[in-house]
Amino acid sequence: MPFYLKRGDLVSAQVDAIVNASNVNLKMVEGVGRAIFHKAGDEELAFACKQIGHCDVGDAVLTPSFNLTNCKAIIHAVGPIWINGKHGEEKNLKSAYTKSLKICLDNGFKSVAFPLLSGEFNYPADLAYETAESVFKKFLKQNPDFTIHMILFKHFPEFADEDARTKLTNYVISRYNKEKRNLDDVKSSNKEFVKLVKKYQQEKNISDEQLLINSNVSKEVLDEVLSNPEKVPSKHWVLAICVGLKLTEPEIAKLLASLGYNSVDDYVVTLIVIYFASKNIFDIYKINTHLFLYEAKPLGLE
Repeated sequence: MPFYLKRGDLVSAQVDAIVNASNVNLKMVEGVGRAIFHKAGDEELAFACKQIGHCDVGDAVLTPSFNLTNCKAIIHAVGPIWINGKHGEEKNLKSAYTKSLKICLDNGFKSVAFPLLSGEFNYPADLAYETAESVFKKFLKQNPDFTIHMILFKHFPEFADEDARTKLTNYVISRYNKEKRNLDDVKSSNKEFVKLVKKYQQEKNISDEQLLINSNVSKEVLDEVLSNPEKVPSKHWVLAICVGLKLTEPEIAKLLASLGYNSVDDYVVTLIVIYFASKNIFDIYKINTHLFLYEAKPLGLE
């Protein structure tokens, strides 16, 4: 049931459906919209949209993906144009995301990639992202086998003020430069890791379901790791489990070491996780927004 925030090319996402930020007339919008039309086929997609004709603000419609072979379909979602926040903007933006996700369920899709809807329509990026995240959290709790990607090329939210970013950067630099680092010696079995995960779950009273939610990992991958001793997950994935288990720095180091990942302090992502753990912050979404600022991939992505 993961949600991944990433930089990159939405049009190339390997998902069941990609979402086009459209307008009520379903005509091509500049930016990502133009890229989607061009890759799918300008004439084919324009004709399909013309056949539908209209889509209300806050609604979404489905077309084939045509020449876009990396996905099965294109969802055209119409977000609101920002006026001043007092004209139903948030309600309509939530609806555009919700309707898009309903289309996914109705068509048996298991994954979708969104842009930041209304980002091209002057909607404040921070508010637009907060709205999207709130919809995604609610949806994923009810649909644990689904995966949502938000892929941004521009219109980045701030996520953190300058003071918070400076404190995190200074912490990472000071730890990175200060401590001696050892090379990893990755093990061929995860038995010790799984045993330790179960131990921490019991001590911290965290159920399997809660671990899945807290860690932002795929249920399929988690089940495989816990059931197959030869499935050795990446360090990056293990860090998501560390957040999900709400581990302290010594516990993080111990869990990493159970798989032979000994280089705690040569890995910026590890230091960011430790920084938030030191502040007793285990919100995987919040941590991932900061990783986005450092151009690192989100926790939970194997």
